[in-house]
This record gives sequence, structure tokens and C-alpha cells, in this order.
Amino acid sequence: MKTRTITMKIMTFTGSKGGVGKTTILFNYAAWLAQNNYTVLLIDGDFQANLSSTFKTITNENTLLDVFRGGTPEIRHVADHIDLLPASPNLDQVEGLIQNKMYREYVLMEWMRKNADTIKSYDFIMIDTHPEFGLLTKNMIAVSDSVIVPLEPSEYGFQQLKTQFELRMAEYREDSIDPRTGESDIDAHVYFVGNKIQHNTSESRIFREALSEMDNVIGLINFREVMKKALSLKQAVVDMSDEKLRNYKGYKEHLDTQFSNMTDRILHD
Repeated sequence: MKTRTITMKIMTFTGSKGGVGKTTILFNYAAWLAQNNYTVLLIDGDFQANLSSTFKTITNENTLLDVFRGGTPEIRHVADHIDLLPASPNLDQVEGLIQNKMYREYVLMEWMRKNADTIKSYDFIMIDTHPEFGLLTKNMIAVSDSVIVPLEPSEYGFQQLKTQFELRMAEYREDSIDPRTGESDIDAHVYFVGNKIQHNTSESRIFREALSEMDNVIGLINFREVMKKALSLKQAVVDMSDEKLRNYKGYKEHLDTQFSNMTDRILHD
């Protein structure tokens, strides 16, 4: 339960590949924050619009795309303590729209500056992205205090994906150094969250042990089928009844612990 005033935090959820549960974690985490009386603005920066679809807000009008084409984006109220700036299915046009603009990686930042009173009214802003490191994602990272990257046990090597993302972030920071100060304009903390961890596989055991030794890993989320279904059910696990969770005893408490730990790190780092 929120007991004090906090400084607004912006977090972007992204990654080097799809299918790792990025939007599912964001959706459930946002519901947990709202349940704990934090106010949340969701920004759907993925043209697949899965987050917007979860809140039954699929539209081409007054969306995030309008931030980049000089239109009029509209923030919608979608749940208790939760508002949404929805995606447009045409968000993949952003690259072409801003490619030749000066300060093309700071278009979202400029919109937020112009709408500071609205933006600062939230406790948390949570941004979903398409799993790529293009101009749209860079705009999201540029405004963020935290970048959260889910990882999962993988035969392709979670360490490789982690390293790949860290290298891309390092390059982005380097490319964004202000020559007047010698400091990068990109100052977001990068955090990783282990996801889809199973209790009965050696792959998950190795994964958990490796991540538990990494300082920038802030959550370890166990796999349960109900978490996977949360988006299609359009209901976060933390909002489900005990009856609906009767086959997943203790899972809501598990998520409460993980999201609480994540929030502590994000607020205090």
C-alpha cells in the first residue's frame, strides 16, 4: 500500500526478442501498482497493440502515433488508477516519419515536456515496446528512468540476449553524449527480470542460479499457465478471485513479493 508521495518514475519494457512475456509482465505489474493505490499511465509503443487490445482499445484515432506526426494523442481512462495512451496498428510508420528530423530520438520527450502537468500527475508511466532497437524504442528509452528487460530460460542462451541488449544500450549511451558536458543524455537504469521459471527443470534451475548472482536482476517470476493467459482473459492475476486461482495456490502472493521487490529497486536506485 502506498503510504507516501513518490517522484514520478518512467519505465520502458523492451527486449532483444519477442515471446519472453514482456507485455504480460507489464500488464500484471501495472494492475499490482494500481491495486496498491499508485496511479499509472500505460503507453503502448508496440504496433501489435497487445496491451491496447487487453483494454479493448484498438483504434487509429488519437493514438501514440499522433505524438510523432503532430496530431492530437488522447489518454484514455481504462481501469481504476490506470490510464492508457494506445498504440496504432500503424506505429511501424514512425521510423519514416521522424528519420530526417533533428533530435529524432527525443520526439516523445518533447511531447512529455509540453504536457508536463498531465505527465507528472502519475506515479508511474509504463511503456511497452516492439522487441527491436529502432527509433521508436530509442524515443521510449530516452524518457525513461528504468528499462526493464525480461529474460527466460532458453536453449539459445539468455546470457547472450542479456549481453546483446547491454551492448546496444552502451552504444546508445555513447551516441547520445552531450559534447558540452561529456555526459550521456541516456541515463536510464537497465534491469532484468527472469520470467517463465519452472520448478522442475534443470534449465530453469541453472537460469535461476545465474540470475540470482546478477545485481541488476530485480525479479524472478515463476511460470504458471494462468499468468500466460492473463492477456487473453483481459484480467491480471492479482485481480483474479481465489476461486479462479484455486489451482494456483500461492501464486498471487508470489507475484506480490516479486512486484514489491521490483518497485523498491526502481524507486530507490
